[in-house]
Amino acid sequence: MRLLALSGVTLLASLAFAGPLPQAVGIPGKPAQDQCTACHQALDEPRLQQPALQAAEDIHHRQGITCAGCHGGDPTSEDPEVAMDPKKGFVGKIPPQKVPEVCGSCHSDAAFMLRYAPNIPTDQLAQYKTSKHGLALAKGDGRVATCASCHGAHGVLPPSDARSPVYPSRIVETCARCHGDAALMKQYGIAGTEIEEYKQSVHYQALTVKNDLSAPTCNDCHGSHGATPPGVSSVSNVCGTCHLTQREAFDLSPHKDAFAAMEQPACEACHSNHKVLPPQDQWIGVGEGQVCGSCHAAGDKGAEVAQALFQALTGTVERMERVRQRVEQAERRGMLMDEAAVKLEEAHQALVLARNEVHTVNPQRVGAKTDEAQAVLAKAEKDAEAAEAELRFRHNGLKVSLVVILLAVVALGLKIREIERRS
Repeated sequence: MRLLALSGVTLLASLAFAGPLPQAVGIPGKPAQDQCTACHQALDEPRLQQPALQAAEDIHHRQGITCAGCHGGDPTSEDPEVAMDPKKGFVGKIPPQKVPEVCGSCHSDAAFMLRYAPNIPTDQLAQYKTSKHGLALAKGDGRVATCASCHGAHGVLPPSDARSPVYPSRIVETCARCHGDAALMKQYGIAGTEIEEYKQSVHYQALTVKNDLSAPTCNDCHGSHGATPPGVSSVSNVCGTCHLTQREAFDLSPHKDAFAAMEQPACEACHSNHKVLPPQDQWIGVGEGQVCGSCHAAGDKGAEVAQALFQALTGTVERMERVRQRVEQAERRGMLMDEAAVKLEEAHQALVLARNEVHTVNPQRVGAKTDEAQAVLAKAEKDAEAAEAELRFRHNGLKVSLVVILLAVVALGLKIREIERRS
């Protein structure tokens, strides 16, 4: 038996580099027809029956790839001894160390993949071999993730299918199978808290609550097949993939060279890595709970700059809130305040740009944007004052009108009484 198993593995290794046997591949786009699923569906043992039941949904099976595409053997034979003959390359359970090569036998073959999915890159295996998972697997660690760990072994769905374990909103749970296991991760020197921290982040909220599939999940920062934690020098590059304007602003700041000199990660220093919370103006400063205090102390130049940035932003926010309340109050009292609302939005946009300029750590650049916001707020404030003045005028006019009407009613009543006395 041992000899048969070894010969099967040897044949499988050979099969992995040669691609699937001709009889294992059907017409692209047409579901595979083989005896493997027919026989296994009739079995009572769930372990052997389930793969056959899942075949109907499997993207490979739907594209004409039979079970023999991975397991070898003869998918046309009704005789189990022939179908699962190790001499024909059959291997029942594929060892984890062989899984990447088996998948790569097709997925690394550009000519073969053109027949099925020309849009899928064919360098996944090469990337995997450079990943933390692939490097550990090469050293004989059979616990690390392989292709089947993330995509599944049977019933494999395309990543665009919302049921797929690699669909954007489900990736974190897929990674959590290993990375949420603190005891397992401890053996690799990983805290194991990364998943729970990520679930508190603004990225996870955007992905799962707002259903924003462009929001980053694990593989967007760490890579998919070439999964590797970003190093100190590459963190800002990873964040800058999405936060381009912030990265460009950071590159203008004195922090860029300072962080590089200290060999400290850039973005992560203020925003954290997995537990990325919505940034607040109140973070700026050297007081308790403020991020600048990690490197600067009260009285130094950095603290002075932080205070200037903080005042510029919070001063603008406070005025914007006051003006917004006046505009909304006037609107509730019946005034048309569309132009003021547009000015408030313009001021908000200028404030957003000012917050982006915070990454330059340049008070002049931040001040230029907050000054723009303040100037527009001044115009909106005038609109609010004009509306309030108009409301006062209308209110006073209404009171005068009521007095006149009241006097007219009284006069009319007196006139009627006089006429009645005469008659």
